[in-house]
Amino acid sequence: MTTARGNGAIDLTDKPTIRRICVIGGAGYVGSVLVERLLDDGYGVTVLDALLYGDDGIRDVSDRPGFELVKGDLRNIEAVVAACRSADAVVHLGALVGDPACELDEQLTLQINQEATFTAAAVARGLGIQRFVFASTCGVYGATDDLLDEDSPVAPISLYAQSKLKSEELLLSMAGDGFHPTVLRFGTFYGRSPRERFDLVINLLTARAVAEGEIHINGGQQFRPFLHVADGAEAIIGCLLAPAEVVTGQVFNVGSDDQNHRLTDVAELIAELVPQVQVRYQEAAAVEANYRVSFARVRAALGFVPRYSLRHGIAEVRDAVQSGRIADYTEARYSNVKAMASGQAALALEGEHQVTSRAAVG
Repeated sequence: MTTARGNGAIDLTDKPTIRRICVIGGAGYVGSVLVERLLDDGYGVTVLDALLYGDDGIRDVSDRPGFELVKGDLRNIEAVVAACRSADAVVHLGALVGDPACELDEQLTLQINQEATFTAAAVARGLGIQRFVFASTCGVYGATDDLLDEDSPVAPISLYAQSKLKSEELLLSMAGDGFHPTVLRFGTFYGRSPRERFDLVINLLTARAVAEGEIHINGGQQFRPFLHVADGAEAIIGCLLAPAEVVTGQVFNVGSDDQNHRLTDVAELIAELVPQVQVRYQEAAAVEANYRVSFARVRAALGFVPRYSLRHGIAEVRDAVQSGRIADYTEARYSNVKAMASGQAALALEGEHQVTSRAAVG
């Protein structure tokens, strides 16, 4: 059995000793895509998630063989132990994600994004789990006109990026003695997921273009590296399958050089794919994250080349909104900051953990 990974293929007939994977934050935007992909590949998956934004992300896989949900707060060590106990690898995607959502409550952000990372890593290491993949962000680079690689200086602007960088440093200091942490610095995500998000710039602008016929761009000259959510999931799988010596203690930027785009480029492509839209430019904020990133290391080490383009992602979001499959992209459940501000997400952080669904590994 082989499966495509970018432009190549990785042989899965002789899988590593990884049979069950704990995905912390597995009901989220990236996690829900990853969980489905892992189940398709025959892995057992345990999801640890407080379901801050509901269970849309895992509803369609909840009765599949090999799936288990531990509903719980990742700050709760008992919940983390329950989720990791039978796992051979951990993928840590659990976090408050996005600058606006993190700014609502700095203490909560640091507890979830930083302190809980130490808890998860300590539990995994204590249980003898060797592989630990951590989702970070290219936002750690801050604002610069240089082309950045993993050895470039970091200067995170936002609380979100700062908390991710602190977690990176902590994890990498724990490498050794059979514990193999890997940090993946993802580009700015776009595209559809079982847990839809319309607080991401490409998804949001595309939905507005279709629904309202007008989009606003602040500045537009700032660069971002973009990445389809499905490609992000594939990079995680590639990391889990790679030999330990390739990934242990490593940091990888995840994306592709040809998806470093200015926001004006994004607006022009949206206008091409949604012809009726009016694009209006506004003054840029005083401080704007601006960075172009090199992805040579992940390409060389893991053979990772994204399959999806910005054009594909914009088209799939456009079609979902035009067809009515997304009835109202402004609903709070599609936005991290709206859900947090409304109190919807806070309710999910109350109570003890519980195993709500379990099936034997297929």
